[in-house]
Amino acid sequence: MVNNRELFKCRPIFKNNVLPLEANDMLVISKLLVTNRIAVHTLLLVWVLSCTMFSCNSYNSEFVEIEPIATHSNGMEYIGMQSCVECHQDIVESHKNTSHYKTSFETAASAFDSILKTQPNEINLKDGTKIVINKKGNKLFQDFYVLDNPTPVYHTPMDITIGSGFRGQSFLYWNEDRLFQNQASIIGSMEGWINSPGYASRMNNTRPVVPRCMECHSTYTAPIVSSTNLVSNEYDINNVLLGIDCQRCHGEVKEHVVFHKKNPEEKVGQHILKYSELTQKQKIDACALCHSGFRQPAWDPEKRKFIPSFSYQVGDALDDFLIKNNRSSKDNSDSEIHANQIKLLTDSKCFKMSENMDCATCHDPHKQERGDFKNFSLKCISCHQSQDHSPKTLSLANANFNDCASCHMPFVDSKAMKIDFNLKKLTPVRIRNHFISIYPDENSLP
Repeated sequence: MVNNRELFKCRPIFKNNVLPLEANDMLVISKLLVTNRIAVHTLLLVWVLSCTMFSCNSYNSEFVEIEPIATHSNGMEYIGMQSCVECHQDIVESHKNTSHYKTSFETAASAFDSILKTQPNEINLKDGTKIVINKKGNKLFQDFYVLDNPTPVYHTPMDITIGSGFRGQSFLYWNEDRLFQNQASIIGSMEGWINSPGYASRMNNTRPVVPRCMECHSTYTAPIVSSTNLVSNEYDINNVLLGIDCQRCHGEVKEHVVFHKKNPEEKVGQHILKYSELTQKQKIDACALCHSGFRQPAWDPEKRKFIPSFSYQVGDALDDFLIKNNRSSKDNSDSEIHANQIKLLTDSKCFKMSENMDCATCHDPHKQERGDFKNFSLKCISCHQSQDHSPKTLSLANANFNDCASCHMPFVDSKAMKIDFNLKKLTPVRIRNHFISIYPDENSLP
């Protein structure tokens, strides 16, 4: 049975939140409950009115009073993705396996037990210093040593993991409310520790992580910036939502969840951004926020300051928030491949000849599709049904059109992402080329 505190959440005015009644009073009430239906109703009415007099609050269900876990600077409240499970369980569980969702998360040391046991957990830098990765409890740390000095110069935690682990993972650490990148990263699927891309081969460990970085690697990280300093690495540590979850693309969902909990009979989604209603440009912009190369914040002439990170919301015109990337991608020789997928795609003949092609034409953002070449090839064939390839071409194409991307979207060396393996030169990371084209022959493939 539901008690009065569950129904009305009365404030505890009396001891134990119970109205004092004498034994005789209870006897009288018992008789009335048995003998007089009108008295019962009267008592209930009196009780409700007394609760009102004693400052009771109407009960709201847990679905109405959803506590936000982060709050955007524009007032938008983020709630836990678990709130979406009841109606969208399959989509939510599938999304948790995607690289988007795993783009950032709190580091669990237990997940790295294998590499800690099988790999040399130190990096010798060219300046004679070294980084040692160690585990204490369920925390990972990076310690920096100079020569044979047993006392570390730096002792930094690995608080946040960046990346799903397919190509590798980097790590971030908090120094009070400031966020920095750890110098040691993992290459490949836990194949070994390396000096993080872009780090010189000397002891450093103080690379700041600015809001534009977190804009692509989290759903929300509340920056603490001034009008004159947009590159600060200072954040509200209690206002962070790691990973790319539902709300990053679908906007605020709290009102949507509350409405449908109150109205379970309503089967048409209300109070939610619907991708089907977006234009082609709006859909592409949603992905371009993170997949259109190195773009800088735009200038707001009215407020006379740069537009801060996390200002863009899906449905907005991205060029109003970030300076447009106009670099040519003609044959990819003068274009950086890293994170520039949108520019490469839109310069492709496939895109130009299509009326409605966007990123979701080939990619399902709710699924982990990496390595499913046959599935991607089927999407190519849906438009390119003519199979007039020569026997030589077919021999290079892994036969029967099971892997169109290897020939028409080959991997190329990144100019920005290079790894220091303590060799004489840096080794570039190879990135899938989204400039869809016909590459001349086998020898031209990177």
